[in-house]
Amino acid sequence: MNILFEKQMKDLLKDEYNDFKTALEKPAIKAFYTNPLKPHVISYLDTDYIQPHVVCKDGYYFDYENYPLGKSPFFLCGCYYIQEPSAMLVSHFLNVKEDDYILDMCAAPGGKTCAIASQLSHQGLMIANDIVPLRAKILSENIERFGLKNTIVTNCDPVLFQKQLPHFFDKVILDAPCSGEGMFRKNDQSIETWSIEKIHECVSIQRQLIDEAMFALKPGGQLIYSTCTYNIHENEEQVQYILDHYDCSLIPLQKSHGMKEGINMSEVVRLYPHHYQGEGHFIALIQKHGEELPTKVKAQKPKISKQNLKLVEDFYKQYLNIPVPKYLYENNQHIYALLPQFPEMKGIRILRNGLYLGECKKNRFEPSHALALTLHKNDVKQSYTFHENDEDIRKYIHGETIEGSQQKGYGVIFVEEFPLSFYKESGHQAKNLYPKGLRR
Repeated sequence: MNILFEKQMKDLLKDEYNDFKTALEKPAIKAFYTNPLKPHVISYLDTDYIQPHVVCKDGYYFDYENYPLGKSPFFLCGCYYIQEPSAMLVSHFLNVKEDDYILDMCAAPGGKTCAIASQLSHQGLMIANDIVPLRAKILSENIERFGLKNTIVTNCDPVLFQKQLPHFFDKVILDAPCSGEGMFRKNDQSIETWSIEKIHECVSIQRQLIDEAMFALKPGGQLIYSTCTYNIHENEEQVQYILDHYDCSLIPLQKSHGMKEGINMSEVVRLYPHHYQGEGHFIALIQKHGEELPTKVKAQKPKISKQNLKLVEDFYKQYLNIPVPKYLYENNQHIYALLPQFPEMKGIRILRNGLYLGECKKNRFEPSHALALTLHKNDVKQSYTFHENDEDIRKYIHGETIEGSQQKGYGVIFVEEFPLSFYKESGHQAKNLYPKGLRR
């Protein structure tokens, strides 16, 4: 381990350093939280290999060596999200209201976005952003699997939100890019790339993001700031910067189960692997003060041709038992379901604009995988249901067809009560529509 890092941690932890070092030599702890939009999955899981998270009510630890939940069809159905157990506390500490407008500034891969957006109603809004295109793509895929309809995924420099959506958000999540010291047990690359220079680089980036976050936040709103690192430069000193430069205050976070206070800052939370079941983390919750300011943000306008609207309506009438979404948006024949509160964001690259419904082509509508993942059994007119360990569902995920039963057209494959994918049947064969990029 880096000598400078060891010195830093000895200075921070003093007599506890040896306990900390011993904890880093133990296996990482794995966890997941369930998707409230797809309830009851726990009743299908083997409880011999899972146990409740000590704080998060929908979180669980699991034995990943003997029970690899990431390989289960339930994972592909979006029934749960596998997330590091310390990181789960960010969404736990943010007091989300159903109609909040929330910005997740550095959202990839999406663990915090999915946990928080799934608590919002259709009157709420989540904008999940990542500046790195590949990470933003992964973020979008995870949001799709979770079945979120109230979320916009963007790929841009967060400074654009300051310009386009000033004082717009009730909550801002800033899980800041950091030196990753808290991930040393979990990720060898974090050890290899650590340096004092990297800390200084991260501090500079974090400071810019903080300024952008505070400008995007409404007076009366809350910023939750987190890192997965230990040094005070990226943690307490950044929080002190916020307190010194903005009209705001810290909201004390309730400590339990080995959570520790900050360094000369009792309101924040520090997590160490020798005290808490998880990796290293830092969390602070900041309340912005001041009078609410008027915002002039235009809503996105629905836009779809009459011809394509009819194709969508015909598909819903023929195959689904639910109404066509009210606000539809068309972009190069691709159709999205918006919510009326979605803001217009000119100049910002949008990867996912609410719920992607599918594509109109050659006088027909082809439904999307995203639409399938939002459906329940009573929403569809045709379906096949399999158990988690059925050989047919394994083959289907691999890309093979399954034998049909004289249905015609589109239906949905379910694993127990959870949607996996559309299929299209003809001639006693259910054509596999599970996306090729997800097959395994």
